[in-house]
Amino acid sequence: MAQDIRELMKNDSDSKQSLREGHTRRFENLLEERLPIKEQKTSAKGGIYLWMKIAAVLIVAGGIVFMVYNNAFAKAGDQQLVEVETREKQNAEPEVLLSAISPEFKRVEDYYLASVNLEIARLEITDDNKELIDAFMKQLSDLDEEYKSLNREITESGVSDEMVSAMIENLKLRVELMIKLKSKLKEMKNAAQQEAAIQTV
Repeated sequence: MAQDIRELMKNDSDSKQSLREGHTRRFENLLEERLPIKEQKTSAKGGIYLWMKIAAVLIVAGGIVFMVYNNAFAKAGDQQLVEVETREKQNAEPEVLLSAISPEFKRVEDYYLASVNLEIARLEITDDNKELIDAFMKQLSDLDEEYKSLNREITESGVSDEMVSAMIENLKLRVELMIKLKSKLKEMKNAAQQEAAIQTV
């Protein structure tokens, strides 16, 4: 059943019919009539699309310029800020901490500061105790400012036994403050539990 296509085409070319007379001319005339109309539609759409493309390019270019402009000013501002901070650090006198005086003082300072930070981390703040905690935190902040003041005095006048004792006393006061705060919070919690027990009865 398989047939050679070449043979079939040869046989078919013998039976070919020719086109009617004037067919090619009629086709060309019809093509000329319809082609300019399509070109006009295409050019009108192309004009609209061209303007849309131009607008899109301008919007993208404007966005890029805006981002580069903002980024340049942000970098310049950051650079100025870094320069100011660097100058301030150079002009500032170095702080003298207990840890810089001797290794024993470093251990004392680390112990007290770690104790205070641990107790702060363990605090459970609720609506009932928030005001009390805020008051104690304010006192702790005052002690911290006093400690910084003592550091400045040691930096200016030099290390003395009185200054070192005052710094250690400051650290002790912080720990005592945290112990008092824990005690008050425990009292408040017990009072709240007793009141809850009385109300359930």
